[in-house]
Amino acid sequence: MDQRLLSIYIGAEVIRVVDATRKSATSITVNSVDEVSTPAGSFDDGYITDVLEIASAIRSKIIGKSNKAKAIFTVSSKKIASKEVVLPYVNGKKKIDSVLTANSSEYFPMSTTGDFIFAYNVMETFQDDDGKKLRINAVAAPKDLIEGYYEIADELKLSVYDIDYVGNSVQQLLKLQMSSNESETNLVLQIEKDATFVNIMAGKDIILQRSVPYGKNAVINSIMEIKKLTEKEAIELLRDKDRMYRSVSDEEYSEAVRYLISSIGRIVEYHRSRNPERIIDGIKVFGEGASIAGIDEVLRQELGAEVTRFSTLNGIKVSQKSYLSADQALRFLACFGAILNPIGLKIGKEKSREASSAMVDKLLIAVIVIAFIVMASISGYYEFKYIGRKNDVEFKKQKISEMEIAEQVANEYDETVEAYNIVKTFVDTTHSDNVMLYQFFNDLEKLIPEGTTIDKLSALDGYVEVTVKTQSKEAVADSFIKIKNLKYIQNAFIEVVEEKDKDIVLDEKGQIVLDEELEALKESLPYNYSDHFDEYRLKFYLKDLDYVAGTVEAERVTETSPEENAEAEGGAE
Repeated sequence: MDQRLLSIYIGAEVIRVVDATRKSATSITVNSVDEVSTPAGSFDDGYITDVLEIASAIRSKIIGKSNKAKAIFTVSSKKIASKEVVLPYVNGKKKIDSVLTANSSEYFPMSTTGDFIFAYNVMETFQDDDGKKLRINAVAAPKDLIEGYYEIADELKLSVYDIDYVGNSVQQLLKLQMSSNESETNLVLQIEKDATFVNIMAGKDIILQRSVPYGKNAVINSIMEIKKLTEKEAIELLRDKDRMYRSVSDEEYSEAVRYLISSIGRIVEYHRSRNPERIIDGIKVFGEGASIAGIDEVLRQELGAEVTRFSTLNGIKVSQKSYLSADQALRFLACFGAILNPIGLKIGKEKSREASSAMVDKLLIAVIVIAFIVMASISGYYEFKYIGRKNDVEFKKQKISEMEIAEQVANEYDETVEAYNIVKTFVDTTHSDNVMLYQFFNDLEKLIPEGTTIDKLSALDGYVEVTVKTQSKEAVADSFIKIKNLKYIQNAFIEVVEEKDKDIVLDEKGQIVLDEELEALKESLPYNYSDHFDEYRLKFYLKDLDYVAGTVEAERVTETSPEENAEAEGGAE
């Protein structure tokens, strides 16, 4: 049965509205599309901070449509956590729901707070050595974030059909565009303004889905800084491929797209480590960032696969009155996908339960008050018992308050660890053990023997190669051992380049005739001087011992206190 729906995507910079008719889970007809700028200060990483402003902006685009359709909102936020979960095969939505609910705290540690909405979709069914399995994309969204979209719907007098997550919206649409050949593996990139969604697909199945916090704006900002341009000039430059090639060198362009490409590359390497048999056969690019000049070529060079674009959209029929071109349609992919099969981040039922619970609470309070009056008139004993219970309630309220503070601290801790890991990942790419060179030069100056000269010295990421000339083998050997024993020297090698005796000239009495150079050397170094000199190549590997590479994991905190743990251990003994 045909179903009229309004699909609304609210982003940091733009709001997109699609009026469409859903024919089935694989087919929709687009009646009209529209977009409007997001009011300044009304939206913050998925949260609606000014309901009235956003509602006003949307209202002008849905006049005459709201009474005919239900609304689907698509949410994009870093606050929404998604996780790929593999479960033993179970048949039916209720059974999958029960398995996920029972293990939600394992997948999402913060879920124990009760302030999150959970939803999922089935990515694929597969067979391994342990039997039939389900690969699930599970999503956890803050409840207060989702409630903001219900407030928008109430303000617009819209009935909410569903709430979708942008990662799922795009996934549903991609399934219709890809080949059914499961042996074909494609990297599908949705490059938006502030983020890029990375999807690796085997045929129509998504086997890996991640997002990175870099998109078109990251490239624009880099070009602005490198070429000293305004934002408008940088945008125009990145639109014109010929002009960009004339104005921007290869090194400058590589620097501009470095964060975006390296982030995508790390996800591809992760895929290769988990699925070495699945080589990326092709790359498909869409989204606002797909218009960046030269992005196809750098992706091909860095990832080793050809880049293509979607020329048509399977399952999407566009009515003639919508006047929607193929290029324009690519901006509304999230809206289209949400109509096909939304993930279900709904709280309508929860609100009804809360209303019922509130009514029950009011009735209970009334009964307690009446019972208290009756008991107070009958016996002071019941009055005393009531006071005791009241104190117990106050104590529990205090405990709940303390738990809320602990929950807030834990959330801030997780966010801090996540932010630290993002920064640390990029710091690791720039760190070099050459930071130890200054210390090495100071120690070398102290330990190198007199009469020894350094002809050559080179250094690359902690690997140092020194060529020296000396007249004393013993002195060089002693100095080499002392340098090798320095705590930041990881390894050291010495090899002979040349051994040579100085030509000796004798006078009539058999005495050695010295030239001016040797005479001066003998006078300045009477104990190290000889008619023999050697040339050695010394190799050292330096290591910055104070630097630790790699990210950290947030420590899991149990609900049991240290004192309780100690008591439990004592009892076990």
